[in-house]
Amino acid sequence: MKKALLVAVWMVIVGWPTVQVQGQCAEALKRYAERYPVAEPQDVYKLVFQDLYGPGHLLTDSAACARYIVAEMEGMKESRRGNFPMYEYTLCDSNFVRVNLWVVKDGVMGIGVLVSAVLRSAEGMVQADGRFVMSHSAAFKAAYDPHYRIVRREIFEREVLPLLPR
Repeated sequence: MKKALLVAVWMVIVGWPTVQVQGQCAEALKRYAERYPVAEPQDVYKLVFQDLYGPGHLLTDSAACARYIVAEMEGMKESRRGNFPMYEYTLCDSNFVRVNLWVVKDGVMGIGVLVSAVLRSAEGMVQADGRFVMSHSAAFKAAYDPHYRIVRREIFEREVLPLLPR
């Protein structure tokens, strides 16, 4: 019930203009709620925010981006490896894809490939006001241990997806 109410409220707030878009977004939200039953409203907000703004609120320097990824990978726990998918499309328009850092840590692709994809994904994007950037909820982090970077869909499908095991 909580998730259905969230979907309805979100659609009213955002005010999607067509029934077709509303249906697509409602279905995407429903799948998200099923995949992540402990997700809270801020986790849904984050997914929609990422679909609109991509990685634009993160670093724009390749060396700093790589250092940040390496530092995050050092804190990843082997026991939590399977709690978050290798990749997943963002909500509704699926403009971007969340790429799990395990693909780099496991050597499936080099860190340079991911850094390049992330930085190019941010090019030309409107910079979001930092006041509106939100982290995952504590419950989401505890349940799923998400470690990922956002990549523009076209770049992901052309350069990253072919590197991932099927």
